[in-house]
Amino acid sequence: MAEKLSTLLDILNYSAGMLAEKGIKDARLNVELLFANVLSCSRLDLYLNFEKPLNQKEISEFKTLLRRRLSNEPLQYITGSTNFFGYEIDVNPDVLIPRPDTEVLVERFLERVKGKDNFNILEIGTGSGCIAVSVIKELEKAGNNFKYTGIENNDKAVDITLSNLHKNKADSSHYVMLKRDFLSEGYSFEKIEIETGLRYDFVISNPPYISADEFEKLDDEVRKFEPAEALTDGRDGLVFYGKLLEIKKGCEAFLEIAYNRKEKLTGLLETANINDYEFFKDYGGNYRVLRFKR
Repeated sequence: MAEKLSTLLDILNYSAGMLAEKGIKDARLNVELLFANVLSCSRLDLYLNFEKPLNQKEISEFKTLLRRRLSNEPLQYITGSTNFFGYEIDVNPDVLIPRPDTEVLVERFLERVKGKDNFNILEIGTGSGCIAVSVIKELEKAGNNFKYTGIENNDKAVDITLSNLHKNKADSSHYVMLKRDFLSEGYSFEKIEIETGLRYDFVISNPPYISADEFEKLDDEVRKFEPAEALTDGRDGLVFYGKLLEIKKGCEAFLEIAYNRKEKLTGLLETANINDYEFFKDYGGNYRVLRFKR
């Protein structure tokens, strides 16, 4: 970074150019968010202080973050958090970074349970806890009476989910987190109901749905930094759905799906003799959510 640069605006413009040359999208926004992180301020504060000279400590800290971004490390891991459904969610390399696509899953689920009361929800694979936080908080705001159980096979992800629920002040009487391996031979929906003493009305999940072949073609920013086990099942991308179709009669599932899996999932549903199902599109026009009921 050129030594003559000293003001916030000078360094911001120079750094945004570096990210753009590297092919990083939204370079200016990235730099602003990195600066906001270093200076512990909002983006608006940056605009109000463009002529502010930075001290050496601030410049050094920013350079460290900028180098990480230039290496394609995701912005969210660098800053340690992201916004999902209006809630601040802490993230690190142990969990998948929440995507806007998943907000559509939450929206569709909340539409379905609107006006309902006394129901139980089971989430398969909580990751960062972004779905759990948004669903629980929105249901609390609506005054619903419900219980939410999250299962996750990664200890660190369990901790992050619980931390994000606490951070967003979710009522602990509404939820419980369990470390369980959904794909293990001993797992069954009946077993988890016996263990928790709850009869689940709904299942919600954003399972690993990228095939092994597709995983190898992902951008470095995703493939090299985000946890592979949260992205791919190491096979055809349908392994989790095969087991999710085993939910009990009367239970309703809301699942995120890959943009190109509608046809194959339709085949799985018909093979399983499930006729009550529908697919929903995201705001880009791709089918990204599957709802079905046994």
